[in-house]
Amino acid sequence: MKKWMIIISTLIAVLFVWQLISIYHTAMSPIREDENEAVEIAKEEKNLQTISEVYTYNGTTPYTIVQGTDEKDEEIIIWVDEKKKIALTANASDGVAKKDVMKYVDTDRKPSEVLSVTLAMENEIPLWEIKFKDQNDRYNLYYIKFEDGEYYQRITF
Repeated sequence: MKKWMIIISTLIAVLFVWQLISIYHTAMSPIREDENEAVEIAKEEKNLQTISEVYTYNGTTPYTIVQGTDEKDEEIIIWVDEKKKIALTANASDGVAKKDVMKYVDTDRKPSEVLSVTLAMENEIPLWEIKFKDQNDRYNLYYIKFEDGEYYQRITF
């Protein structure tokens, strides 16, 4: 009897984990599809040869941001809107580099843990979005302008 209980418990646990994985994949598939479409648009319209990063930003308007290199080996960033149109294209060298973004946050805030640094766009302004926890363990979204690192907005919750 004890052996059957262990077998049944194991089967239930396996089914539960399988269902969780299935739900996760189902929930993430539209995001992956949007990212794949944005990559194809970037490759076709801007001749990107390699893709280094793809971000999905869900602000007032959702954007998929594709970062890669073109045929001249220049780092290019492309913001694709929800209508699958290129909203903006910029050379990475024309803005603040990802490795330098934290300098701007550290002058104003003292993050205890940085969760992510990704590109974003609000009101047609390209931005860097820094997600971090502060000293009080609150989540912060800190936005600086991609072009010059100027402060744009901060949200704390």
